[in-house]
Amino acid sequence: MSTINLACNATTAKLIDAPREAKLLVSSILSYKVEGAEHMAAFKKNQWDGRSSFFEFRSGTFPAGFAHAVINELKRGGFAVNLVRKPLPKPLGPVEPVVDAFPKDPRYDYQDEAMNQLLRQGQMVAQVATGGGKSRIAKLCYARIKRPTLFLTTRSVLMHQMKDAFEADMGITVGVMGDGEWKPSVGMNVGMVQTLAPYAELKTAEKEIERFLEAQHSKEQLQMDSARIKLKKDKADLKQTNLVVAKLRKTQIEQRPSDKFLALRVEAKVKNHNARRDKVIKVLSIFEFVILEEAHEAGGTGFYDLMRHCKSAHYRLSLTATPFMRDGEESNMRLMACSGPIGIKITEKLLIDRGILARPILKYVPAKPPPFVLDKGGKATGRKEYSRTTPWAKAYKAGIVNSEYRNAHIVQEAVRSAKHGLTSMVLIQHTAHGKALKDLMVKAHLRVEFIHGKHEQAQRKKALVDLASGSLDVLIGSTILDVGVDVPAVGMIILAGGGKAEVSLRQRIGRGLRCKKSGPNICLVVDFEDSYNSHLRDHAKQRKAIVTGTPGFVEGILADNCDFNYKKLGIVA
Repeated sequence: MSTINLACNATTAKLIDAPREAKLLVSSILSYKVEGAEHMAAFKKNQWDGRSSFFEFRSGTFPAGFAHAVINELKRGGFAVNLVRKPLPKPLGPVEPVVDAFPKDPRYDYQDEAMNQLLRQGQMVAQVATGGGKSRIAKLCYARIKRPTLFLTTRSVLMHQMKDAFEADMGITVGVMGDGEWKPSVGMNVGMVQTLAPYAELKTAEKEIERFLEAQHSKEQLQMDSARIKLKKDKADLKQTNLVVAKLRKTQIEQRPSDKFLALRVEAKVKNHNARRDKVIKVLSIFEFVILEEAHEAGGTGFYDLMRHCKSAHYRLSLTATPFMRDGEESNMRLMACSGPIGIKITEKLLIDRGILARPILKYVPAKPPPFVLDKGGKATGRKEYSRTTPWAKAYKAGIVNSEYRNAHIVQEAVRSAKHGLTSMVLIQHTAHGKALKDLMVKAHLRVEFIHGKHEQAQRKKALVDLASGSLDVLIGSTILDVGVDVPAVGMIILAGGGKAEVSLRQRIGRGLRCKKSGPNICLVVDFEDSYNSHLRDHAKQRKAIVTGTPGFVEGILADNCDFNYKKLGIVA
């Protein structure tokens, strides 16, 4: 049996003097289908199989997060593996850290187990269902490791929420690197990918000049197109059109900076950027522990590129309820590249069985045939608003956003919920849908608010506080409520927005599963079958299949045509 030495640090693993057979095996293990490969010339000419790999064949290197998986596969392939790496840095915090005022609860023992598993592995994904306390796991791990730490997220609301939580619960000052702030600290820090990733990008004058010229060309083309449209609208003749176009072209050429001026300006800009980049990378290299919140989003290049600069981060913890559920192979593999394999898995069923989460009761509302299109006189034309073959965008607008039947049913459910003393959260995808539902609910005398991406953080926080206090009957929310927001306990979740993505569906149902302080520990969930268009129907079937395949959820699905029995469920007004 051949023995392979595998050297590993925080960011990179390397095969030492490995035979070609071992390298080929690792390259295969870490290969993925390149998205869009079928459209590339090399693939069409059968010169390339459309796959690439995280393994650098010549150097024998790959991201350290794959080390565990590679070792297992090499062993299965008949190789012995000798792992060469330094011991993990010694934790500096207490063995049993206290991170808040709550007494120890045996139902949450998995949180300590997640911390201890991280100490053993160094790098791992903690797959914790929504409502399982990912934020508390993050606090426990930081308090135990007690080394320079970065909490990394893609959302400003999550960044500020975690900053507030660490400072309030642990009495520490937290550094901030994101959302217009740059105040890193030597201890705990929160940061945003959208801020750090552009800062860490290496720029060259040649590339920046190319970008400038492309942007300038696009701007000039837009000006020219607008001018032509206006001339056509004004019914200008050919001679007048040519004169205006020629004059505009001359002006555009005169306004272009000279090559010398452009080079000097770009070079100065690149020099300043790269000087700042050096400082940012120096800061990133200090962190010994990095926490990736909502880490399923690590499939993008932002998380991945930043983690390569965290060369001292031997401890890496990805927190997510939905790892490895993205569509592309490369995106899913980037998550493991950043932070290693799943180290602990906490399911919805475990949390429901322990009473940590409410038990969902799910009702699927049957679809109603789409109405006929009306002519100007208000008479039916004999043509349906949408059909089985209508394209998705048009069908979504008619069958979901503007559906009178669907929207009326949403309002009806919210009214009934309020009469039984339950608050509701209505989750939508399009702003126009949220506005329409709010207007209908106001007419139904419901106390309702609608929050979406354009609202400031303070407005969002106030709406959630009002919902928690009972000042609101209904909160309508866009996708900003899907991730990480500290949502109060609600009695009903209405999945009004359709869609098919497993990640967002689990998150959206999870918004309503916070343990109830009074009454039965259940949450009513409403979804729609959307049967009369092939796209909407397929999406609805996929949503239901996800629920059916999830222990803890499937048990609560009502039979067809069954309604919520508030009295039987123990819900009294």
